[in-house]
Formats: sequence, structure tokens, C-alpha cells
Amino acid sequence: MPIGLKALTRELHADERPQLLAHLLALDEEDRRLRFAHALSDDGVRHYVESIDLSRDAVFVVTDANLAIVGAAHLAREDGQAELGMSVLPQNRGHGVGGALLERCTARARNWGVRVMFMNCLVENAAMMHLARKQDLKIAVSGAEAEAFVRLRRADLTSLAADAVAEHLGLFDHAQKSYWLALQAQLPP
Repeated sequence: MPIGLKALTRELHADERPQLLAHLLALDEEDRRLRFAHALSDDGVRHYVESIDLSRDAVFVVTDANLAIVGAAHLAREDGQAELGMSVLPQNRGHGVGGALLERCTARARNWGVRVMFMNCLVENAAMMHLARKQDLKIAVSGAEAEAFVRLRRADLTSLAADAVAEHLGLFDHAQKSYWLALQAQLPP
């Protein structure tokens, strides 16, 4: 991802679960432990992806030029709260992917009427702790785990527009990349 360009996010569709699975399986053992706060096997990752309820939750993604997911955020809602889980491939960190995903999740949570969004992570997860601080989330530490949370304002025109515009830009980006890949496939080797 070029430095200086805002990462474009879009919502994952149910038929794209295999791409989400490939993204999470591409995380090494340590990154998986940091993402899920414990070691998770390939089968555990498969079960996690299959169990995401996309009628209740949302998963947002950032893709590379080949439409591979380089960053994903799962926003799970329940009882007026939303929990955020995020992963960004190592080679794509430091380019705004995590920040773009967090902004998108914040807008969607507000639009759902959620008043508190939080994420649990290990204290040693320096990337997530940095992102949480950078985005002004409050951090509560208890032993080896930390909970970062933010109290959200009510939905307004800004949050509604931010979510809608981000989705349209993300879909446009996806269409352009899809077209380019189809065109490349037709070119002689």
C-alpha cells in the first residue's frame, strides 16, 4: 500500500469468508496469539470465521492490488456494546490500515446506536496499544490483558455519511482492482 494514501475499507460479504480465512491463516503464530489473545490453531481460525454472524456483526477489510485481504476488523455487537477485533498483515502495518479500519468501525457502531466500543488485547500487543492511544481510546490494564474502549456519541449526519462514503469508495476500489485483474488475465504472457 503506498504511503500517504488513505486505506479504503469495505464491508466483507458472506461469500468472501474464504478470503477472510486466508488472511487470518496468513498470520504467524505470534500474530494470531496477539489477535485472539491466545494461541489459535488453523481449525480454531476456521471455526472463528464460520461462526461470525454477518446478519448481526460487520467485518471490514482492506485489500491489496490482487484483492487479498491485508487488514480486517470484526465488529461484534451485543447488548448495546460492540467489541472490535483487528488484524493487519506485518508488511502492511504503519500505512494507515488499522486506523482506517478503526474509523470505519467507530462510524458503524455509532450508526447501530452502540454507546461503547471496546477491544481486548494483550498488553504486549504494541501495535494495538499504539493504535488505541492514537485514536484516543481509554485503556484499562489488568495483568497481562488490556481493554481499550471509547464512549461513542449518538449517530448523526457525519457518522452516517462517513460510513456510506467509505463503503462506496471501498466498493469502487474493489471494482477497479477486479477489472484490472480481469484485464491482466486476458493479456498474453
